[in-house]
Amino acid sequence: MKAVLLALSLALAAMASAQTQPRQTPLYRCGPDGRDLRDSPCPSGPSASGSISYDQPSAADSRAARERHLAEAKQAHALAAARRASEAEARHQRGQAVGLQTLPPPAQPASSPQAVHLKPPKLAKPRKPQAAASGAR
Repeated sequence: MKAVLLALSLALAAMASAQTQPRQTPLYRCGPDGRDLRDSPCPSGPSASGSISYDQPSAADSRAARERHLAEAKQAHALAAARRASEAEARHQRGQAVGLQTLPPPAQPASSPQAVHLKPPKLAKPRKPQAAASGAR
């Protein structure tokens, strides 16, 4: 049993190391108290130096991540289009259910009194006598 677990752990470790490549980059601490980190030597003179270790993804991992990103982007685009179509259909259904354009105006109850507004009658304006005005000229 221990041999199987050991073999399995070695296989997993080998697969994990195959996915990334360990790399090292030189690091230079410059400035007061070494707070300015650079990847090139300090311009002002000697400083403390060291290195940073990091894992570089393999080309296959980078390619797989890129393909996964494109597939997820296509899926997101398709989902957004489906959502927009669903919302448009829901708006259309709500418009038909309410029937804003098809309902007649509400009827007034017969028992309610209705106010009638009458215009006052037009009064005739007095006319000027035209015969007297034309003979005076």
